[in-house]
Amino acid sequence: MNIKEEPPFFILGCVRSGTTLVRNLLRRQPNLICPEETHYYRWAEPFKSRRYTHTMFNNGTIIRHREIDGISDEVFKRIYESANSRADLLTGHITEFARAKGMTSYRWFEKTPQNVYGMGMIASDFPQSRFLHLVRNPLNVVASLKEGKIIKENDIVGACNFWNEAISIINQQKKALSKRILEVKYEDLTQDTAKTMAEIQSFFGIDEDAASYSNEDTHTERNRYKEILSESEQLTVRQLCSHAGKTHGYF
Repeated sequence: MNIKEEPPFFILGCVRSGTTLVRNLLRRQPNLICPEETHYYRWAEPFKSRRYTHTMFNNGTIIRHREIDGISDEVFKRIYESANSRADLLTGHITEFARAKGMTSYRWFEKTPQNVYGMGMIASDFPQSRFLHLVRNPLNVVASLKEGKIIKENDIVGACNFWNEAISIINQQKKALSKRILEVKYEDLTQDTAKTMAEIQSFFGIDEDAASYSNEDTHTERNRYKEILSESEQLTVRQLCSHAGKTHGYF
């Protein structure tokens, strides 16, 4: 495989914040490839430890994503057995994903929001990589989690901590990786899609024209939290996410 020399990049942060939208828009570029969410850096268990291995071979979401990527159980077993690290596993996955797509020249990126928990290790494993952090109003994130179309979380405190923990990790990583992290608001992406995507592509050194993107690719934030969350739940979100919410201009 002739992998392009440009370093990979990673889209991560809090779930329900627009990461899938950006991934799908970037997938339009002919030489960019991104697999389904891998979750390889999500969990704290050491690579190839008993619990990590059990998760890789038994988690239904991970198995389903591999199937979408065209990676059979047999091929994944071979990749896993030959890997000595998460980086080996991910690059092996990318190689087989590209082969399944019939691509011989490409630049890859990865989008798993929860990989934010392993962001420090990703930065170490791929020292030239960069990161895109999508951030969205926590009220709408919590409302989306409560609604549960993709991921369901009924506990409002738990839903708030999806947002708080991602923001906290990113803020710490900025101290060491500030030049490698681009932070984009979901609201800006939906308000001016072409401009925001041009900024993203410039940050990652993607030369392809961003003019093909438009606001028709997205929809303006509808603030559905007003319909989904009770006044009491809204107050809880404002209290628990107060500091970072104010810092990001949401409260």
